[in-house]
Amino acid sequence: MVSVPSIVITVGDVQSLLIPTRIEATTFVVVYLIDPNYTVTATDLRDFRANVLEKDDVFQPDFCLNVVFYGPQARDGFKLPDGAKRELETCNTKSVTMVNEVPSVNVGPGPYVSMGGKPWQPWRIYRDFNATLMCGFKPLLKNPLRPLDGVRITVKDNIDIKGHNTSLCNRAWQELYPPKTKNAHCVQVLIDAGAIIVGKAKPMAMIMREEPLECVEFTAPFNPRGDGYQISSGSSHGSTAGIASPFPDDTATNGSGRKPAHYSGCFSIRPSSGIMNTDGVIGQFPKFDMPVFFGRDISTFSRFISVWYGDSPMLRNLLDIQPLIFKILYPLGLSSHKGLEKALGVKRIEVSLADAWSSDCPHGAENKDLAEYLKLAGSYTYYKEAYDALQPFVEEYREKYGKAPFIHRAMLWQWSVARNITEKDPEFYWNRVETYRKWLQSRIFDTDSEDTITVMALPIMDGKPSYRDAELPPYYILSGYSPLNMSPIMGAPEVTAIAIQVGEIHYYSIVTQRDEPLPTAISLIGAPGTDLILVDLVEKAMRAAGIPTKVQIGRFMYGSPNMESGISR
Repeated sequence: MVSVPSIVITVGDVQSLLIPTRIEATTFVVVYLIDPNYTVTATDLRDFRANVLEKDDVFQPDFCLNVVFYGPQARDGFKLPDGAKRELETCNTKSVTMVNEVPSVNVGPGPYVSMGGKPWQPWRIYRDFNATLMCGFKPLLKNPLRPLDGVRITVKDNIDIKGHNTSLCNRAWQELYPPKTKNAHCVQVLIDAGAIIVGKAKPMAMIMREEPLECVEFTAPFNPRGDGYQISSGSSHGSTAGIASPFPDDTATNGSGRKPAHYSGCFSIRPSSGIMNTDGVIGQFPKFDMPVFFGRDISTFSRFISVWYGDSPMLRNLLDIQPLIFKILYPLGLSSHKGLEKALGVKRIEVSLADAWSSDCPHGAENKDLAEYLKLAGSYTYYKEAYDALQPFVEEYREKYGKAPFIHRAMLWQWSVARNITEKDPEFYWNRVETYRKWLQSRIFDTDSEDTITVMALPIMDGKPSYRDAELPPYYILSGYSPLNMSPIMGAPEVTAIAIQVGEIHYYSIVTQRDEPLPTAISLIGAPGTDLILVDLVEKAMRAAGIPTKVQIGRFMYGSPNMESGISR
């Protein structure tokens, strides 16, 4: 993202990329920001090491050899008592320097390096061992004055980044369209807030099903969970495989979220439809398309949402709803989660959507079978609009290069279905979607209630291994009745919560020939605008159940006593 020399150093066993800054430094340096006339105590230094240095993935003890106290009046009013001096001695500090200057936005606390007479800010190098990225970026400088200072972000490659191609994981698309001249709005918001874009994550080609054995142009990412040979699934498979890989505490903004979060063992939230600006996000069906956020720590989601959504009038807050009543709906046959019920102080309500629809008959008695009613709803309208939206690309490519672009077989199958959809079919089936949406919102979720929040827990996938070299599943039209279609149809937020239900199960791997952990998850759906409420609910439920709110990288989500690090192969 910035044009700087590529200088790599090794400190201990960690490689780092050096980024220039403006602070004076000598060799390996730790910078401590101070206020005027402020006394730094031994306790302050211990807290600084625990809460700043030890959480910095670049930091190694050698950086403590030289400490710089940096701030206005550092030489005149700054005091370093004997206790603090002794604390520095325990860190093997050899020199202490006072820099009398008002900190700029480019100077933050932490490790720095001096090389060739120039100061540099080091960034740790992570190898993309699991092939999750289309490309990586050199980082921008951190800005400690902004709310997302230093948060690492990967961006799915259907979202525009200034100066880079948006490829949709299709070489013809990448070849035809030039680099973008500006960032997608949802990305610019994050950059303005201090986030660091580290790369573009692989989507499934053309944002359409592409199983690993169907990946012709780019290798499918490897899911590091379990035996390392399970699929990541979903069009955001590169993003979630990256979240579970040995990268820093990064996040991702993407299109599809539930299946990849389930398979890769992380958290996700699909925002309420229309709650944010989606300019610069390439999709195929604007009625359903929304960028999605992934992460390893559910406790950080509220802060991220508050920045990402801005001041959207759609966003509801618990403080705005008084008195507050919660209802938890569980489909028949789905076991309940005691932490969720304990956190809310309520009992679950079992519900059958099919039975409730059959009883209400919102579209007449002749349409009382909900599964049959929604069999083609959603998908037919989507297939037709997506086909029409992509034809200009095919025509432009053919005109420029004299040949048709490569399109993978799953997309060609979808196009073959779309060509047989009549002109009247999209409106006919979308009317069914609208009828179902209005019924869900009023009858099931009671979205007009001012004092009641209704959430529904839904399964994502069966907890079974799904190997990347397995026989390809048949093509099929996803029913509007599928749980995967509920939040897009409702325009509702959906939080996929790994470990809120089961967490990890185990299976015997035919690859490693040993027992392996396998993530599994459920989703929680709420009324449009309840995004923050859902995230808060999931966090409280996990804490109530004694489940960590942060998952680890590598084979195990919650670590293993046999592991020395976050990765085990």
